Amino acid sequence: MGHAMEILTFVTTCKGRLDALKLTLGRMAGQAGCGCVVVDYSCPERVGDWVEANHPAVRVVRVEGREEFNLAAARNAGGRATDAPWLCFVDADILLDESFAARVVPALVPGFYYRAPLTDGGVGGTCLCARHDFERIGGYDEAYRAWGEEDNDLYDALGFIGIPPRMLPAGLLSHLPHDDDKRTQFYPVADRVLGHAINRVYRILKWDTARIRWELLTAEMRRALYHKVAEVVTESVRSSRPGDLAVHLPPGIVPGDRSLSRTLTYRLTGGGAG
Repeated sequence: MGHAMEILTFVTTCKGRLDALKLTLGRMAGQAGCGCVVVDYSCPERVGDWVEANHPAVRVVRVEGREEFNLAAARNAGGRATDAPWLCFVDADILLDESFAARVVPALVPGFYYRAPLTDGGVGGTCLCARHDFERIGGYDEAYRAWGEEDNDLYDALGFIGIPPRMLPAGLLSHLPHDDDKRTQFYPVADRVLGHAINRVYRILKWDTARIRWELLTAEMRRALYHKVAEVVTESVRSSRPGDLAVHLPPGIVPGDRSLSRTLTYRLTGGGAG
């Protein structure tokens, strides 16, 4: 667990990204007064062994036996490994400025979460939030199985419980460039655009439903919704035909012993779909 002196712990994950982590971990681990956790998510390059040999102060969390990469599950595993009051989730290919903690930690205010400016390319998944708020929303949504959107989903979840964002100071983060093959290497959907489309549609349907219901969907409901979305979006994209989806809501009770059925309907079009 975290040390008593740690106000903030950095959490990063790795599955086949050791080359990037070798360039970025020194900056994370070198932030004064902060802890650092690396999640070895069944990494074929045995990143945990490298971290223990080269950065012994960094805690390693090993998740064994996973062929697919689930970024949400990896981040959640890292978050559980520390009891620091603030968590900062950073991808392995993000390089922190040496002054990051010195500038950010003194300005942290409970009741807000912190994210990178939208103008800083490639660093949008970096999120700093209070542990208490992270636990209230149940962490990252592990239903996501393709690349993309799980970071925006976390921001949606924090907003859902009334936690607004503040922007981190510009220039404190930079992104190491790489090709799309690295992004999707261990995901079940190798096509980045298709995977991102599945995740985006799922995120829209999930939060439309949650806001109308005034409650978060259960893990079982989210898994079922994601499976159906993936099926419909994949078929629509590959066939260039529209894809139709429907979400059934609890019925409304109407005076006179009547009920009002409610369904949200969606149609995915474009890319040749008419």
